[in-house]
Amino acid sequence: MMPSHHPLPDWRVNWRVNLRAGSVKLIILIVVSFIMLWLGDKLDARGMVVTRFFARLQAPLTAQFNYPPQVRDQITVVMYDQEFLQASQSAWPISYQDHADALLRLVSDPNARPKAIMLDITFGQERNDPTVSTLLQALCSIQNDYKVPVFLAALPSPKDGQLTVRSGLSADQTKGEKICFTLVGVDYVPDPLDGIAWSYQMSRHLTDAGWQSGPAVGPDLQPTYRSAAMAIAQDAAHLELGEETVPLALIWGHNSANQVDKPESLSRCRPGQARLKNLIPGVLRQIWEEPLQRPLCPYHQTLSMAQLGVLTEAELSPYLAGKYVFVGAKVPGYNDFADSPVHGLIPGIYMHAMALDNLLTYQDKYKLNGEWMPPSLALVWPGLLGILAVFGVHLVAHSFKGLSAFSRFNFPGWGATPELCHKCDRESLTAVQRVRRILIEAAFWLTQITIQTMVAMLLIGWLQAYFRIGMLPVVELVGMTLVTEGLEFVEKIQAFFPLSTHKKMTASQTR
Repeated sequence: MMPSHHPLPDWRVNWRVNLRAGSVKLIILIVVSFIMLWLGDKLDARGMVVTRFFARLQAPLTAQFNYPPQVRDQITVVMYDQEFLQASQSAWPISYQDHADALLRLVSDPNARPKAIMLDITFGQERNDPTVSTLLQALCSIQNDYKVPVFLAALPSPKDGQLTVRSGLSADQTKGEKICFTLVGVDYVPDPLDGIAWSYQMSRHLTDAGWQSGPAVGPDLQPTYRSAAMAIAQDAAHLELGEETVPLALIWGHNSANQVDKPESLSRCRPGQARLKNLIPGVLRQIWEEPLQRPLCPYHQTLSMAQLGVLTEAELSPYLAGKYVFVGAKVPGYNDFADSPVHGLIPGIYMHAMALDNLLTYQDKYKLNGEWMPPSLALVWPGLLGILAVFGVHLVAHSFKGLSAFSRFNFPGWGATPELCHKCDRESLTAVQRVRRILIEAAFWLTQITIQTMVAMLLIGWLQAYFRIGMLPVVELVGMTLVTEGLEFVEKIQAFFPLSTHKKMTASQTR
């Protein structure tokens, strides 16, 4: 006698079918998303406007709620600005003597000595000013007598690629002259599409194809120089940054430092503060908010060079004592700017200060501006988590749609009785019902994509907090996944994979 086989309950059959279908959908979504990333790299889709648009929306959220401010007040920016030029009755460029006097004021108080000074003024061109020797003496005195390391901005020579400064400033070690500063690179490599400072070159080396990111490798070492932030982190902060593989993915801070003694140039800026309403992307808040006329205050505390001669030693001490001091310029005709995704166009000195802030905050775990192709192991896990989040919203949305028969529901007042017509097809619907059904389906689809986007943006912030990933790679992946989901590629590809239906599985169980 043949043993009897009891058919499985319907819920178990449905569960198996849904599990198999969901697994296939997830695999398809992962494969298609990575294929689109590969095609995107081939077609240079890293420069897609959509990717940069979502990245610009995401950057302020990450800056406000995920970037820790514990080292923000260790950095101070001091500016040569219009206030300084008016107070000193001088014009730009100022004399070497004026530079020397201003820099010596930074270290004049023994109780308010900086930890390091970075001067973001390149002295590469020769000019007829006999006080150049005075500036050299001041730099030597600051580093060798006051024991404050000096990092001087420089540009690579077109002849040999070495960082150079004008004659009269560089020390001749063959004559026993002391080294009075460390030359650091300050050239700005903006994003090729939107010009935003998404990344920061840690070091660069010269090849036959031009300057490349990272140190030189191999027996034939080419000229290599370190960036300002990397040199200060290693030499002044004594950080071990580990092996350099890709540029630093620059995370910009938003929540600016509380500062009482603001320079005139920042008297009208608005403080950067984290507020719950800021979780709503700015592109949506613009619908009901008035346009903001005042710019966002810089992340780091800032002084005008003119304030060094006005504020007392007690007032200056919180800004200088034990701080990493960055000296830059914001004067008419001096076009040293960087484009921040949080602050907009700001003086370039803030980019180097923000890069050092990143290194002091994350140390050897600083965020990496890696690429998807060739595959980067650092991006695999956060990438899969991003796809899972988008797919999770997909499952919830489709479960709700299936339970409520949302697209087939006849609402009261729409010209039909409120009933679920599960067996309705487009041929049996009237014109009004067809229009209603299309509108409802479109609204449901837009709602689903909106929720997926919001969840993805929150996930991006979480991923950046716990993984060494930059803004653009993760936004690119989530964007490709949303495109894959939004165009319903998964459902279209899944049609080629035969799945056991409820009817087939039920029949097999009753044999």
